[in-house]
Amino acid sequence: MSKTLIVTHTDLDGVMSGLVAKYATSNESDIRYADAGAAGIDAVLEDVLAGDDQYTQAIFLDNTPSAEMLAKFHNQTNLTPTVYDHHVSNQDVWESATVDATFVTDQTGTSSATELAFNDNQTALAKLPFLPVLVKLTNLYDTWTWQDERYADEQQTGQHAQVFNEVLNFIGRDRFSAFMDEATNKTFAEVDVPSAVLATIFSDLIMALVYERIKSNQDYVAKKAEKAEFADLVLPDKTYHYAYTTASSQMSEIGNALTNLPDVDFGLVINNGKLSFRVAKDKDVDVSVIAGYFNGGGHAKASGAKLVMDWPTIIQNARNK
Repeated sequence: MSKTLIVTHTDLDGVMSGLVAKYATSNESDIRYADAGAAGIDAVLEDVLAGDDQYTQAIFLDNTPSAEMLAKFHNQTNLTPTVYDHHVSNQDVWESATVDATFVTDQTGTSSATELAFNDNQTALAKLPFLPVLVKLTNLYDTWTWQDERYADEQQTGQHAQVFNEVLNFIGRDRFSAFMDEATNKTFAEVDVPSAVLATIFSDLIMALVYERIKSNQDYVAKKAEKAEFADLVLPDKTYHYAYTTASSQMSEIGNALTNLPDVDFGLVINNGKLSFRVAKDKDVDVSVIAGYFNGGGHAKASGAKLVMDWPTIIQNARNK
């Protein structure tokens, strides 16, 4: 039996690009989710190579493995995966690992992995006429262009990009994917109006709850930004002054709020060991480079990383002597 391995990220772009890849293939699909950065996807691929599953195709989205892992995967499986990625911090791998993988990329910062995968498989996806509007919402949200004035149109496309992301946060990845799978068999009265498409897929009740949640989240974001603290991060080439706070949700939104604080080079939100970096559009700071120091990466204006938290050692070292 033909089986496709799909490895993608955990955010809206990751989940949607994984589903787009799944809907574009006629094979059985095995979707696996990885943390941000090469370290995250490398760990997933190590598990794949150590397992017994056999695949006839591999697709990696919204993430690029290290060149070493791509070579190892290619040599052990005899597969040449297709990598859909738009994180310019991975450009060196795109240019060096062409024997081991096929890369479909964007270096302009205007295309999400979801849009790259959708554009590359439009013929196979033509049977899902509701999908283009969701791809657009995902692209707007992931590239942070949803707040631009040109998307405050009659259909409120920009606003619904935020709403679509909040649906994922509200119901979780598994239920979100199940609703999307069910939508492939539904009939849509309107396929180009965001509010109508979202209500048809997720129901009026869920959408009403999501709108209430968004209002509550706005208060949460404001309070977190108000209580932010400040520090300096010293790197080999520069010292950065940043605002930081901890949060269990709304990391991107809080990070954006932190960038508006005075004299801040970037905003940092910490969720256990996860780090979310954000920088204002008018700042000449590339947080993908900063995230790289923590084995992460991403966009110049929005990146992520993960700390390995050895809590027993931290607790031991922090005790009163």
